[in-house]
Amino acid sequence: MLLFLQFVAIAVVNSTNVSSMVVRNYQTSTELKLASHNIINYVLTNKDYFVNYSAYLNSDGEFDIPLNSLLSPQINAKIISFKCLDIGPFKSPLHCNMTHQYWQLIVRVEDFKSQADIKVMQGIALSLGQKNTLDKTQQIVLKTAWWYQL
Repeated sequence: MLLFLQFVAIAVVNSTNVSSMVVRNYQTSTELKLASHNIINYVLTNKDYFVNYSAYLNSDGEFDIPLNSLLSPQINAKIISFKCLDIGPFKSPLHCNMTHQYWQLIVRVEDFKSQADIKVMQGIALSLGQKNTLDKTQQIVLKTAWWYQL
């Protein structure tokens, strides 16, 4: 009987450890998804990234903006790709501008402590609204078109 109780106690301890690991993994996954959505929303709310796209490209031709201030210290994020999709076959992303309707944003978020990471792809449909006759500005309308977790 004592041996049986010992096996039950070991099973309960192991079950508790597994449950805590599952909960911890779920919390990390949720944090990474939330961070990726925050970065995507940050990029989409700043229309200057679309208007002056080439000004935000680094020397390698990659879209590069500082993101560390948006995240907790244990999370690292990088924009893997942000470009227009409807450019000609022989044109580079340097030619992306407001005339292009479909854009793609791919974000990678990593947790330093657990080494977990997530990649999220967001498609964007861009359209230009009516020009304001008073100040000659034009409204930019962004709609999320598709979303994938890679």
